Amino acid sequence: MKPASMPRLLRYVLAPVIGLMVTLVFFTMTSLYQQTLQEQQRAVQIERLAEIRANIEGAFNGAINLTAGLIAFVSSTGVISQDFFAQISHELIQQNSLIRNITLAPGNVIRYVYPLEGNEAALGLDLLNHPTQGEATRQILTSGKPILAGPYELAQGGVAVIHRVPIYLDSDTADPVYWGMMSTPIDFSRILELSGLLNPALGLEIALRSREGTGAEGIVFYGDPALFEMSGVFNSYISVLNGKWEMAALPDRHQPQSGNGLVWTARGIGGMFGLLTTFMIWQLMRMNERLHASQAQYRQLAQHDTLTGLPNRIVLYDRFEQAVARTERHHDPLVLLYMDLDGFKYINDLHGHQAGDIALAELAQRFRRVVRGSDSVIRIGGDEFIILLENVTNIDAVLSVTDKILNCVADPIEFESQQFKLGISIGIACFPQDGLTLDQLMTSGDHAMYAAKAAGKNRISWASDPSHLFLKN
Repeated sequence: MKPASMPRLLRYVLAPVIGLMVTLVFFTMTSLYQQTLQEQQRAVQIERLAEIRANIEGAFNGAINLTAGLIAFVSSTGVISQDFFAQISHELIQQNSLIRNITLAPGNVIRYVYPLEGNEAALGLDLLNHPTQGEATRQILTSGKPILAGPYELAQGGVAVIHRVPIYLDSDTADPVYWGMMSTPIDFSRILELSGLLNPALGLEIALRSREGTGAEGIVFYGDPALFEMSGVFNSYISVLNGKWEMAALPDRHQPQSGNGLVWTARGIGGMFGLLTTFMIWQLMRMNERLHASQAQYRQLAQHDTLTGLPNRIVLYDRFEQAVARTERHHDPLVLLYMDLDGFKYINDLHGHQAGDIALAELAQRFRRVVRGSDSVIRIGGDEFIILLENVTNIDAVLSVTDKILNCVADPIEFESQQFKLGISIGIACFPQDGLTLDQLMTSGDHAMYAAKAAGKNRISWASDPSHLFLKN
């Protein structure tokens, strides 16, 4: 080879090689940028799924918890008049439009139904021997626990999830006396709408499975069953009364993926200008920060109430376990305050939901100010709150906190140059005498709270006599 031919060879070889290297580097950066975009979109979609899951669970819990007072009344008395049943049922359905109707079936035969119009055929129905509802009835009798069944197509129209609760009479004997059951269809279509799952702008295809809350082994009852078999699908679980529903989600395949046009344009420019590599690194870092911020926001949304900023039920269970461990070490009582606002529905009806939201956010801040930093303030849904008090040495310490709560709620709340007042009913339950688990303690506190409402509202009620629990002090 002649020496003069060497520069030409280097020009023909080296120039394309350098150009190819610059192009490869730029294409690598744009590939990372595209991946970051996808991760950011995934984080946003996970946030949306978390919000949908929380909304569905909150809707179920709100509808389920609302009927606890009716069940407690039947358990304690064993009888209920048709007029009183209709009055209570009317108030419950007014408070929660998700409840389609309420039935009571003493001895598993439906004797009470509200509203009666459109549901006349249900009267006299033998649930135990019914061809479609018999299996669920036998399941309740075997387990002795409430269940959520469905969703089912209702004869009167619509789709609902059936909440069934066995009712046992209060008795001093070891074996509880079975009275019958309560059934409440909860509007499934309305729950999906309120959760945001049906929003066309969601950008996700979603499917749900498990009719009886058995997790991934159940039947697909919403969406495309093929989603559960696709790669890249997001999976999340919705806690229902007697198990879980699995939710599968995938970015909408019929919508163009954002960022593809920008990536290809950048790659075309990058083929001519390698300097854009610096811009892409900077862009990648910025996108990476957004991804971490989105992930942090997702964790915040998963564990806190978006309206008040208070921790939610997920945090409550964790803090309760920690508090129990500390209580057992130091032998100090642990006190749970179950609180429900008085007059909140009237404020919503009179001033609108914006006023209700402002009231909830303001009261959440007041609760935080009147308790110690070591105590936990939790919003469990609607206008219900829970406060966990640790290191309580005497009854006066509890009463001091409840007095502060009653006083801070009594202070007027301002809304659009107006003022309105609320009250609060507080049920007090103590660990371990009123319950060994959080659910038991919440049930005791809930019953005590309803006793406070029955006694005139805006006051406290103990689940049981606390005097011997604080004797050592």
